[in-house]
Amino acid sequence: MSSNTLYRKYRPSQFNDVVGQQHIVRTLSNAIENNRAGQAYLFTGPRGTGKTTFARVFAKTVNCTAPIKKSKDHFLAPCLKCENCQQFENNTSADIIEIDAASNTGVDNIRELRETAKLSPFKGKYKIYIIDEVHMLSSGAFNALLKILEEPPAHIIFILATTEIHKVPETIISRCQRFDFSKFDIEEIIGKLSAIVKKEKITIEEPALELIAISAEGGMRDAESLLEQIITLEKNKITSEKVADILGISSNQSVEELTALVFDKKTAQALLLINKIYKDGYNLEFLAKSWLEYLRKIMLLNIDASLDKKIFSKMTKEQKESIKLISQKTSLNFIILCVDKIAENIPKIKESFIPQLPLESMIVELTKSDFADAPLIKTSTPPPTPPKEVVENKVIPAEKNDALADPAKKTPIQPPVAEVIVDQIPLKNAPIETPLSTGEKINVYEIEKKWKEIVDELRDKNCSLAMMLSNSVPIESSKSDTIHIVIRHSFQKDLINKAENRLTIGEISNKITGLVFKVVAVSEEESGVKLKKILPDINPDMVDGACGTNGNSQESLLSDAMSLMGATVITE
Repeated sequence: MSSNTLYRKYRPSQFNDVVGQQHIVRTLSNAIENNRAGQAYLFTGPRGTGKTTFARVFAKTVNCTAPIKKSKDHFLAPCLKCENCQQFENNTSADIIEIDAASNTGVDNIRELRETAKLSPFKGKYKIYIIDEVHMLSSGAFNALLKILEEPPAHIIFILATTEIHKVPETIISRCQRFDFSKFDIEEIIGKLSAIVKKEKITIEEPALELIAISAEGGMRDAESLLEQIITLEKNKITSEKVADILGISSNQSVEELTALVFDKKTAQALLLINKIYKDGYNLEFLAKSWLEYLRKIMLLNIDASLDKKIFSKMTKEQKESIKLISQKTSLNFIILCVDKIAENIPKIKESFIPQLPLESMIVELTKSDFADAPLIKTSTPPPTPPKEVVENKVIPAEKNDALADPAKKTPIQPPVAEVIVDQIPLKNAPIETPLSTGEKINVYEIEKKWKEIVDELRDKNCSLAMMLSNSVPIESSKSDTIHIVIRHSFQKDLINKAENRLTIGEISNKITGLVFKVVAVSEEESGVKLKKILPDINPDMVDGACGTNGNSQESLLSDAMSLMGATVITE
């Protein structure tokens, strides 16, 4: 192995070697190719995301006398043969000047730069100044730099790099073309590390590379430094367990075990495992991040099984089987709840006086909540749609239903009634009362996808009811043939649970989804689901705008609400 560090040895020397940040690569490459290079660029982003590397590649390419472009799919690349390229590779180029702003913060340093910038390039077309950590310049230095940025000589290109853009004056930012560098995806880091270990002829497991990638937290330079540290300490085959020991982090096996315990509601065992991991000296913050990434894979698998080719492309057969087996233990709703709770508690781990406490309280909440009892949603394999003629036989036309055909026969609502559920009011031949002929679980995901369409269709038939459902969401219930609709307000829940309203919702849902099921409106508190406030609360003006001037609809809604609340109209 070369005496150079891995980071320097495998640093990209042309745009085609760069990993990620493809929008920036294409923009800079096209600027050089079309002879439209700017005179000032500002690269900002977290450490280790390629800012200085991009600046060096751009500088070398823009001064190359014979840049090459192999095909339309390739970016412009320096020839590496001309004198300018050779001087750059040997760090002897007088036309590319790199300045560390942290050690050249004074105004005198920038004044000196202004004087030398007036001189023409020695060999290349441009004289390029790369100022790293530019936010470290003093206020006077920024003012001196601003002067030359306002009126730069034609042969000058400035490339400023910073990790703290908020410390750079707006007057400087406004005179530069700004590029924001983002952290690398775990897959991108694993890909780069895999290429390095292959060239270095090092044997290392794929899960071990994933642990390194997660530890790097989106920084490619950090990942390459960690890999070099591990290679130095371990000469034989590198496993994920060895990487976990060296870096002081938990292995994938611990994450899998913890996930299975939470899904199985084994609270005590999950708490013991958390404390064992902590006492063994492992980083709990890293454990939570690894757990989050693991649950993300399970969540995507639950959404669509075809995603496994993308998610599992770099996993062993045993790992694939393990994650698929664990994903079948619970519902998509509970997986999403776990993801939200872990993401919420990660910042608390570092701040907590007892580091394991945030994870402990989260595990207790997850394993003791009602969501742990939620049935499995097999979203990737929806149940077959019943034949059209069978569904149509189960739907009763409105004119044949006595409760709907004759409003005079409508049973008045008794004030003491707090909630009406479908099972307590049998409607003769009503579709929402008909159990599934297939005996399979209702696919809530399919209903959720078409919920907006159902509400829009409902607006033509009962606008007031549609308005109440505009800020609702369907979720599964404990019964296989029933869907719960989460409603914000209790009085809306009671109105929706009226027999004729449930019948209307059932008919339209049946028409759009082809599924036959019962509907029960529940409040946020009963469901444990917090609705986002998509629309403001219903008021008469909104009903006028959304439903036209249908006075009967408004009067009906007002009458129902008054009956439920025992209200009367007071006249002055």
